[in-house]
Amino acid sequence: MSDDKHSKTEKPTSKKISDAKSKGQVARSREMTSAFTLIAAMIGLYASSGLILKTLQGTMRDIFGGLATIEVTPGGVHHLMMKEFGNLAIMVAPFMLVCLIAGMAVEIGQGGINLSSEKLKFDLGRLNPVQGVSRLFNKDSVFEVAKSFMKMAIVGYMAYKILAEEMEGIVFLVDQDLQGILLFIGHLAFKIVLHTCGVLILLAVLDLAFVKWRFTENLKMTKQEVKDEHKNSEGDPAIKGKQRQKAFQMARRRMRQIVPTADVVVTNPTHYAVALKYDRFKMSAPMVIFKGVDEMALQIKIVARENGVTLVENRFLARELHAQVDEGGEIPEGLYAAVAEILAYVYSLKKR
Repeated sequence: MSDDKHSKTEKPTSKKISDAKSKGQVARSREMTSAFTLIAAMIGLYASSGLILKTLQGTMRDIFGGLATIEVTPGGVHHLMMKEFGNLAIMVAPFMLVCLIAGMAVEIGQGGINLSSEKLKFDLGRLNPVQGVSRLFNKDSVFEVAKSFMKMAIVGYMAYKILAEEMEGIVFLVDQDLQGILLFIGHLAFKIVLHTCGVLILLAVLDLAFVKWRFTENLKMTKQEVKDEHKNSEGDPAIKGKQRQKAFQMARRRMRQIVPTADVVVTNPTHYAVALKYDRFKMSAPMVIFKGVDEMALQIKIVARENGVTLVENRFLARELHAQVDEGGEIPEGLYAAVAEILAYVYSLKKR
């Protein structure tokens, strides 16, 4: 097992990563989600503080101001509870909505929208208590627990340090009125949360880097696996089709640049098209600058017409040029006469 791990030295291919994502395996940091959800919660709490205070005041007024008029009956108590639960929902809804949106945004930002049915499949192994216990004490679970304890220790120490710094103010709270006490507690809570958010963001960044590194390490492949995957991909009809389409598009872009410079295009007329060019000062013989069959031949003829390049139908010559001459190559001596005749015809058209 150790030898197998050491032999996996190659970075995962895009297909390997795609297969992992289809199984629900994505490099996501829970710490990053927790940190930004907490920040969003504090922003939401601050933004809705006015609504929360107003709702609490109304609730207190309803309960304590109407004690003498409350009907102590099942119907009366039910009505009061439903009303106050409604007020509570109004108070909490904006706050919860902000947290939900923030959590979803961070999750999507880390790994995109990944809807995998793999996690929903029924697996009897999940009901096995032995496997359940082994999952509780495996390396990843122990690491997550240790990470949580470390986070709690850091946050706890920071809260203790802030409380120690503010101890003098806490002692003198006995001399403050209710408003002063609430203001001090709010200031203290804000200070603790602000420092906590800073630490959590730092831990989240480190955790995200570690999660991405571990994700890549777990997906690493042996050299043989990379070769096998490449071999399988080459035999995949879908991949071959995409490769052919990409090659055709690249060739068409190149053709649109080259064909307009041709002197003549010799056609079959439907299956072959060969673009020829001759410069007696620079070339020792006419050259094939582009050629194509079927769909590409049709595209060559369209571009030639658009750019005023003469089209000449010669079935034999078109087939021979396509078969014997590569792009950028000079025509063979055996075809000199036929090509010279066509070029003479083209030059005569241009002189008219």
